[in-house]
Amino acid sequence: MANDETPTDGDVSRRDYLKFGGAALSAVSFSSVASAQSSNGRGNGNGNGNAPDDGGRLLIRGGTVVTVDPDYGILYDTDIYVEDGEIRLIGDDLDANGADVVDAEGSIVVPGFVNTHLHTWESGVRGVAGDWTFLEYLDKMLGEISSNYRPVDAYLGNLFGAVQQLNAGTTTVLDWFHIANSSQHTDRAIDGLEDAGIRALFTHGPPGDDSAKWWENSSVTHPDDIRRLHEERFPSDDGLLTLAMGIRGPDYSTDEVVRQDIELARELGIPASMHIGSLGSGGVSKLDELGLLGDDLNYVHANRLTEEEFALIGESGGSISTTPEVELQMGMGMPVVGEAIDNGAIPSVGVDIVSNVSDDLFTQLRMAVQVQRGLNNQPAVERGEQIQDVTPTAHRALEIATIDGARALGLEDEIGSITPGKRADLTIIDGDDLNTAPVHKPVETVVFQAGIANVDTVIVDGTVVKRNGLVHNPTAQNHLDRLEQSGRRVLRQSDI
Repeated sequence: MANDETPTDGDVSRRDYLKFGGAALSAVSFSSVASAQSSNGRGNGNGNGNAPDDGGRLLIRGGTVVTVDPDYGILYDTDIYVEDGEIRLIGDDLDANGADVVDAEGSIVVPGFVNTHLHTWESGVRGVAGDWTFLEYLDKMLGEISSNYRPVDAYLGNLFGAVQQLNAGTTTVLDWFHIANSSQHTDRAIDGLEDAGIRALFTHGPPGDDSAKWWENSSVTHPDDIRRLHEERFPSDDGLLTLAMGIRGPDYSTDEVVRQDIELARELGIPASMHIGSLGSGGVSKLDELGLLGDDLNYVHANRLTEEEFALIGESGGSISTTPEVELQMGMGMPVVGEAIDNGAIPSVGVDIVSNVSDDLFTQLRMAVQVQRGLNNQPAVERGEQIQDVTPTAHRALEIATIDGARALGLEDEIGSITPGKRADLTIIDGDDLNTAPVHKPVETVVFQAGIANVDTVIVDGTVVKRNGLVHNPTAQNHLDRLEQSGRRVLRQSDI
């Protein structure tokens, strides 16, 4: 960088584009600005992808389609016809009818991945917490760094964090936003998601300006600004972005705050997500005691909960977000995919904090499944015996990253499988790359062989946001340097 100037909100207005071509030098390869702008890349809150210029018709031609729908299964050399963002037909030799054609021959088409737990804003300080414990994270990230974020930093973090999710084949995220330091911070974070063009459950959490106030047996209820968001920014629940509430829960707040926060979420008709069980057990039992359990609650981590508590989550229809890489590093406990499955809770996987771990679901899913396999195998190992089967299976793992993730967010009727009538959120993985070819079992290739570099095309709600390995987002391409400046300033001011 030639300088380290501090960006202002005006510098990164969603309509303030620098006019230059070429791909930005980053982990994300961008198409040229000129190309992207010619395809509806206006930065107007509708994303920056290539919307079909043919009346919303799109045809994915000749792929191996892993539908994750038991009625369709795996289909070979199959076409998918999309119109107005909806999957209309799946079959052989479908009529393109003038549609934009995406060649998927030799590729694997899967539902877009669903990341059920991500603090997207932290992409601006990527890579600083690789050796931190959980307590160090609470002290440094929620005690220092978060308080130095400005609205522009929240915008940039969410924009680039969401674009990288798209680049990695994830089409939906639960964005757990806990730097709601002002209404401006919150609005700009939402703007960032909009400009990325991702599907997201924006989960409004507490401010990040006083960790003791908000995270240490807090007696302060959720910020009332969520009512404004519900009325002004999210007046309906049928768009790409929908609203949820990020509560502290019983591990971090008083019983009265827990009750008031959950009752507020239910008054607004939105789900609530909480971090729980990484410090110890008892939180779910407390929710049961307070009469607050329900299928609208999402439990993040849950590593140290008791078997009785897992059963309570399953019986009440709740979901569990496992973030294995963070949990293993920070001493929270072993990932609990198995406990979720065994007790009837909805299992899902997330990234959590990109300040220290990989932000792609390929890595997180593989880690969660293989750790669980190791845990399942250990009793036989200790008996000196050979295992008789391997669980969870590769197909079960893919379900966790797709349809189960959709269920965890209440979106299973819209996304999570390739089913006619659902929205077209699709990821196309190249099966001809050195690390994926030859494809003998497509599900196993996706779960155990593929990675970000193999993600050729990504489609969100019928809009192509990545094609031929290139992301179409002129907003992000133009502002990469400002993301770097933002992160450097925040870390400098945080003395980290």
